[in-house]
Amino acid sequence: MKFGIAGTIQDDTIRKAVYAILEQFERAGIEYVIESSLSKSLGLAESGISAGDMHSNADIVLAFGGDGTLLSIARELGFSSVPILGINAGHLGFLTDITIDELLPHIDDLQNNRFYIEKRIMLEADVEGIQEQTFLAVNDFFIDKGEYPRIIKIALSIENEYCVTYTSDGIIVATATGSTAYSLSAGGPIVYPTVDELIVTPICPHTLSARPMIIPGNFTIILELRSHHIEVPLNADGYQAAMLRPGQKVTIRKSKAVFQLVHFPSHNFFNVLSTKLGWGARNDTNLP
Repeated sequence: MKFGIAGTIQDDTIRKAVYAILEQFERAGIEYVIESSLSKSLGLAESGISAGDMHSNADIVLAFGGDGTLLSIARELGFSSVPILGINAGHLGFLTDITIDELLPHIDDLQNNRFYIEKRIMLEADVEGIQEQTFLAVNDFFIDKGEYPRIIKIALSIENEYCVTYTSDGIIVATATGSTAYSLSAGGPIVYPTVDELIVTPICPHTLSARPMIIPGNFTIILELRSHHIEVPLNADGYQAAMLRPGQKVTIRKSKAVFQLVHFPSHNFFNVLSTKLGWGARNDTNLP
């Protein structure tokens, strides 16, 4: 098995840990390639390749960093669908499976196929007027008002049928993977990550009757900016993909690209929820 190594180096502690892992790989004769930006940060610029090229050079990609790094690598790999193992060097870490200290004991598990792959849907978006560019997202696409001080109007159509015009701070279209990201903060539901559904969540809607919706994953969603005299950003997994003009439409659908996330048998989504969201953290021993 050949490993691809990608990610971000946030401090010297992480850098030293990655160096130690590479040295262990060298001693054990384990084949690997390094993504170019990580290679440069390690002082190994001559050995780097692009993340997009890893599909033809690696069987599994080891992604060092937080969830944001993992999402970026998944988008870079795009339609190649190379399995990715997230190694948590960030903070929250919903998607990253293990810590850096836990990686070396798991290398033997990886080499002997003692793991499973969780397939998760991705989204793609086409923006009216932007030709030959389709944007990808793992978590979500969202339109927000950016620096505009007032609420904005966004029309929602599902399967080419007009549904509603939201007057709000914006709107989120999320996958089940993204249900624990921005959508959750905006009041959306938690959805098991392998469920083939889309979640539509308005951001701070003007009316209390506006509620999140869950729709089939094979449905197509069209969003249209109906506010006048402003431009607002369309974001993919938290980065700005495009600026939308009044009347411009965005078409969002499930992509043929698939996010393949590596897990070990000990992984349990509900334990992750309990740990990351602090469920059961309150001490109730003094309650009557």
